[in-house]
Amino acid sequence: MTPYKFRSDDTIGNLDAESDSFLSSCFLESNVYKILANFENNMDFTKRIIVGRTGSGKTALLKQIKEDHRIKKTNEIEAESTVFEHIKNNVFISQLTDEKIDLRVFYKSLWVHVLLTKIIETIDTDRFMDLLKKPLSTIKKRYNIELAKDYIESFSNGFFNDNIISEMTDRMQNDLKASFSISGIGISGGTSSDTSQKIQRETSRYVSSELLKKQKEIIKIIEDEFSNEHQIKIVISIDDLDKSWLSSSEIRYDFINALLDAFKELVNVKSVKILISIRTDIMMGIYKNNLRQEEKDKAFILPIKWSRQEISEILDKRINHLIKHRYQSKSDVSFSDVFSFPIKNTTVDNYILDRTMLRPRDAIDFINICLSNSDGLNEMDENLVLRSEEEFYTSRKQALVKEWISLYPHIKDYIDGISFLLNSNFTILENKNTFEKIEEFLISKSKDNEGIEHNKIVTNPFDLINIWFMIGIVGIKKSDSLIIYSSFDKQELDITDQTKNFIIHPLFFRE
Repeated sequence: MTPYKFRSDDTIGNLDAESDSFLSSCFLESNVYKILANFENNMDFTKRIIVGRTGSGKTALLKQIKEDHRIKKTNEIEAESTVFEHIKNNVFISQLTDEKIDLRVFYKSLWVHVLLTKIIETIDTDRFMDLLKKPLSTIKKRYNIELAKDYIESFSNGFFNDNIISEMTDRMQNDLKASFSISGIGISGGTSSDTSQKIQRETSRYVSSELLKKQKEIIKIIEDEFSNEHQIKIVISIDDLDKSWLSSSEIRYDFINALLDAFKELVNVKSVKILISIRTDIMMGIYKNNLRQEEKDKAFILPIKWSRQEISEILDKRINHLIKHRYQSKSDVSFSDVFSFPIKNTTVDNYILDRTMLRPRDAIDFINICLSNSDGLNEMDENLVLRSEEEFYTSRKQALVKEWISLYPHIKDYIDGISFLLNSNFTILENKNTFEKIEEFLISKSKDNEGIEHNKIVTNPFDLINIWFMIGIVGIKKSDSLIIYSSFDKQELDITDQTKNFIIHPLFFRE
């Protein structure tokens, strides 16, 4: 029996890191965090792309880094308001997109500009501008300061202004239209293949000569003049790449792909780390659309992983924080002190951890539901946890649907299909009849002309199981003590996995 009588408004923190008052006091410095906060030039120095599932703690990592005393300055870029809105709503960009003009290199140049201005602002704008005003040194420099000056002066009215993206787009539009008018080429109105190729060449020429070439000289200046100042440790973060405004846009993958190309141009600036937080399914979408080669990103990607021990430590910290501040307890209290009863032949802490996907948000959500349901009770018990599990299941299922629906519009139906399996441990061969029933169910949920991919998933059990594996509701059973769930290193099943034993995640096996 626990000595604490919890109230319905008791929580161990908010699910949203931005409003989580427990975060700073209960933060666990994982290995991922230590890598991000470390500016030593070691083998992990280039790891800047934080990849993780919903609820894995990406935003929490970036928020905590802003408060790290070892980091001298931090800044952030709001992708939607800074870049995305300008290009999404620009008529000229829309015309080029309609003509199938590849604008990825232009998007990259926009991102490079935004990153450069943030770096210069954060380091010291006046100092940088004063450097450009100095007479040319007799010492030969690696950079061409005249090109850098020319670039800054060409946008002198708004180089650091929020409207710079619109100005850069207008400049390109005027330059391209001037070029096309000479040869009688129109930009809109059903151009021929030959004309489109000319537009593509002219667009690439402009971006290369007027933007990227000059931007690279500014990068060299920053590398040479500011990069070796080890006392300056600057973090610039981008953390809104999984928002709803992006998922509905046709250019979303080109937009993010351009950012991933742009930030690499600045990796050699030793005093600055540009940290990009991105959801696993979005990275998968980029690779799925053949926009980039996965192996070339490995040196920059830092996938978030949590062990059972680490999730337990997080819960210990948060339970302790709640009880000390709410009930003025002087003794340290752990998760297992509060949840100290058995449930279904195991300890309640193991039972709860088994039903999370080993992400902080899952564990916090489950415990918050338990605390809310214990309102006024003298003790928690097995029935309370089982009742809370039903609410937690609904919450997690909705979150999974929201996370994956942009890649798989029928994801809710795919998840529902798992309910036809009567055993948590299964193989394809032993469940032919069951998968036929699942196929019938999915067909009944489908409309005409759903597309090749959906039809393939519906009619091929292994493709359906692969979806289940990717989203984390099915794992590969290697032994009684080892189950392999999807991770960044093994995101999908291999064809050799077809004959494996699979097991349904305990939360999604509805006995």
